[in-house]
Amino acid sequence: MSTVLTLMPARLGLPRGRAALPETEVAASQRGRILQAVTEEVAARGYAATSVQHVIGRARVSRTAFYTHFDDKQDAFAQAHLEASRQLLDLIHDRVADLGRSGNEVGWRTRLRTGVEAYLDGFEGAPAYAVSFMVELRAAGPLLLDQRDRVLEQHARTLARLAEEAATEDPAVSQPPDLEVIGAIGAADELATRAIRATTSGDVPAVRALVEPIVAIHEAVLLRSR
Repeated sequence: MSTVLTLMPARLGLPRGRAALPETEVAASQRGRILQAVTEEVAARGYAATSVQHVIGRARVSRTAFYTHFDDKQDAFAQAHLEASRQLLDLIHDRVADLGRSGNEVGWRTRLRTGVEAYLDGFEGAPAYAVSFMVELRAAGPLLLDQRDRVLEQHARTLARLAEEAATEDPAVSQPPDLEVIGAIGAADELATRAIRATTSGDVPAVRALVEPIVAIHEAVLLRSR
């Protein structure tokens, strides 16, 4: 099941005449189009080669509108990364939560696999997201690298919560140290990045093949004997 992550606003078109919509909706539409545009431009050109002019051309906004919302290209890219990362975390959470709504008892291994599948589905459904935030982000400077670390820590907290829940239902599971959890998440991130980097430009990244190895890494951390 593929899910498309998008930073585009829900209302894509603006009626003629700025007075036709409240200024807040106009601003939200502009901001969303800029966030999506910087994501797509960076995926197509690379971070270093992408300019503000490229972004505003794709977003179809003025330079004034761009600088109303963002300080510069890096600021726009950082905000796009934050929003896209939030969407991906929400996708994982919602997909796992849906298991509980089935009315059947779902074991921790199934919840773990479902979360990993949702994580990879996000990349398959949004190739520009995958390239921009898994590959090109590394060229965007220390601010983005620090932000990436914080996002990985959010994913690690999700895995740690799963470990806590799993330990209550399976005596073979014990709560792993924080660094081991972060290491497991970092390994998944690296495997996904390598697969995305190897993908021909414009193609859908073939990341679903990573479900088994990522699940195995996570299970190994949760089941490691003490």
